[in-house]
Amino acid sequence: MPSMRDSNGRCAHMLAAGLVQSAIGTLPKPLQHFGHALYSPVANGQDINVAHALVWLTVDLGECTAKRKEVAYWMALAAIKSHQAAVNGREAWGPGRVVEFVHDWYGTKVSVSHWARDWAAIWAAIASTVDTLDAKALKPVAAVIVKMAERRVFGTSRWDLYDREHVADLRAEAYAARRDASRSALHARLNAMGTEQLRRWFRRMNAYGAAYRREWGSDTQENPGRHLVYSDRISEYWSQRQRVGDVTKRVA
Repeated sequence: MPSMRDSNGRCAHMLAAGLVQSAIGTLPKPLQHFGHALYSPVANGQDINVAHALVWLTVDLGECTAKRKEVAYWMALAAIKSHQAAVNGREAWGPGRVVEFVHDWYGTKVSVSHWARDWAAIWAAIASTVDTLDAKALKPVAAVIVKMAERRVFGTSRWDLYDREHVADLRAEAYAARRDASRSALHARLNAMGTEQLRRWFRRMNAYGAAYRREWGSDTQENPGRHLVYSDRISEYWSQRQRVGDVTKRVA
């Protein structure tokens, strides 16, 4: 209902927030902290520490001396800060800012003039690792955003755009494996129904058949193997109507 307090907007926001939080909850704990460190306005020290450790334990620096690894360790934290700036619309850090950060945090001076020779490859490896971890952390959230965006236009959904025929084929394969048993069970259930029960079932089948034909159209004839459930139900529908002739006369 429209209201001056925008209750619809608040409900939609809470729904979206709940879906995003649920998606984040599916991530491993270290990736959750990594995502919080980059995107959460209330990220804490634990988030930063876990994110830093995750980057450091994930990155492959190849052959590297102990002293260079010490500097690279703090470059990993600088890379997180740089990526955080980039995702928030600011400029990513350049060599000068990274060198300044390492000196402030660790007290080691790194020559900017020798950056391309000594540190560019290490920084590129660390930054690439941060990008990869960021993509992993955002994957379930991105899936939620895509689904929500598709449903902004009435009548469109992921089912229509991507999965429709694939899922229908999978369902058809699963049904084919149990088809005989399913048809026998449906036949036995309908034979046990009384006249009034069958009338109600006929009405439901009419609505089901109309909706199914609207959705699939000529595909029901062009790819009959995909629609075995539908065809078996329709066949049983006509079989039951012929079995009880008095119902046939009364039910459209």
